[in-house]
This record gives sequence, C-alpha cells and structure tokens, in this order.
Amino acid sequence: MASYKKIANGNWKYIISYTDDNGNYRQKTKQGFPTKTAAKEVAEPLEIKLKANASMADADMLFTDYYNKWAHTYKYGVYSPATDDQYRTAERIVNKYFKGLKVKQITKDRYQKFIKDYSKGLSKETVRKNHNKIGACLRHAFHTGVIPINITHKINITGNPSKPKEEKFLNQHELRKLIIALQDGLSFKHVSRYMLLLQASTGARIGEIMALTFDSFDFEKETLTINKGWDYKYTNDFADTKNGVHRIIDLDKDTIRLIRPFYDHKRKQSFTGLLKNQKKLVFVDDYMELNSVNAINKSMARACKRAGLERFT
Repeated sequence: MASYKKIANGNWKYIISYTDDNGNYRQKTKQGFPTKTAAKEVAEPLEIKLKANASMADADMLFTDYYNKWAHTYKYGVYSPATDDQYRTAERIVNKYFKGLKVKQITKDRYQKFIKDYSKGLSKETVRKNHNKIGACLRHAFHTGVIPINITHKINITGNPSKPKEEKFLNQHELRKLIIALQDGLSFKHVSRYMLLLQASTGARIGEIMALTFDSFDFEKETLTINKGWDYKYTNDFADTKNGVHRIIDLDKDTIRLIRPFYDHKRKQSFTGLLKNQKKLVFVDDYMELNSVNAINKSMARACKRAGLERFT
C-alpha cells in the first residue's frame, strides 16, 4: 500500500511497498510533488500496475511452490508444532496431486477431481480437514488477485462416512472383555498393559497417563490427580493437559487393588535402584524409560485380538 510523506522543503513524496516476481519485498519512492494529491495521482496507477505484475508472477508459479511460500509466510511457526504438522501433511498432498501444475491452471473442475481422487478410501472428515488447509491457500490466492474466482466455493467433499459415535468406543461388554485380556498373564514387566488398564478405568488420555508421577496418586483418599500431560511428539517432556483442564478422579477399589502393587514396585525400584527416575514417573520400564505410544498401541492391538475385538478407541 502506498504511503505519503511531506518532506523538509514542503514537497511530498510517495512510498509504494510491494513484492517482486521473486517474492522479495521492495519499495518504490519518488519525491518533488507540490501537493499530496499530485503524489497520489502518480502513485496510485503505479501501485495497481506493480500489484498486477506480482499477481501475474504468482499465477505462473507452480502450485507446489506457491503453497510452500504461503505456508511459510502465514502458517508455519505461528501456532503449535501439531498445527505445523497438519499443514505439512497438506503440503505433501499438494506435492502429490498438483505436481507440475501452475496456480493459474487449477480450475474449479480440476480441484473437484482432486477431491474425488484423494478421497478414495478415506473418511469425509479426513478429506475435509485437508481440504480446509489447501483451500485456505487457494482462497488467499483469490483474495490477493492471483486467481479470478474462489475455486473452493461449494466444492463437494467426498469420502467414506465417519463411523457412528457408538462404533468408535467400546461398550461395557467389550470393555470388560478387553480388561480381562489385559489382565491375562499380567506382570510388572507389562508396563503398557498397566497404563491401558488405568486408562480404561479413568478415561484419562494416554499422554496424561504417561505423565503421572508418584505424587499423582493418593491411595488413602482413593484419588488420582491429573494436572499435566506428556508431550511424546516433540519435547518428550511434561506439558499441560490438552485443554488446560486439571482434575481429580476417584479411583475404585478394583483399580487400586490392581495398580497399587505396580506403583509400590516402581517406587521402590526408582528410589533404590542403580538407574535414576529423575522425573518420578510411575509408568516406566526397568531402564526408567517411558514406553512409546507405538508400543502402547501395539499392546492394545494384541489385547483386542485376544479378546476377539475389532474396534476400539
């Protein structure tokens, strides 16, 4: 946008900020105008021309490059690492389905075909999430004059319907079968199983279970305090709970009877063993390491198989 400034000799100058064909920030300036109006008469048509040239250059860019530039300018590093991952996933999709295409070559029909091809074997929810990311880039191109229409308007999102809510979770009968399978042959070495059993009893997220420390349990009051989570994706350290909500959960006697021996074993091992449990985590192995989420998921899958279950959350 052009700005105007009165200089020392009483004349006016204009300053036009714009982006050149290579995406670099530039400025054009000229002075010597007797009035601000005179400066505007020269600056305004020049600004329109410069922006049109920039839009034409962007329209000629490969869409893969345009998305990358847009994401680095407006998205990456602005929110959370998890959000960055979502935009990187969308960028991988762009690189796969729009390879070699310029921005100006992406029509509404071509984008609808992309949605149809991409959605094969995927849920509508997944398709919609990535459409929202890619579509945001294309809407930016529309609003900045790079493309003439909003090609994402009224796009039909295809894909498999999401499972009904009741199919995403175990019912009471299935949960009981899973608990029996997790307890079958249970020993202190089965750290993931103990975590899953506590999760089944409390409904806590797996990151919250991973972050439990010895002072999280109060067996006298029969409670469990959830006041932190574990960032297993990025920092491998404590983090806040997902929604910043802390809570105290009542523990039933069956859960205490199951967890207390493991808790006592780990507490003794942590304070008397050769290896130090620096963070006082409860659910660590003999090497004082947390199990990975992948290992926990595999433990769950094996238990479901033993229980004859096909679906779980």
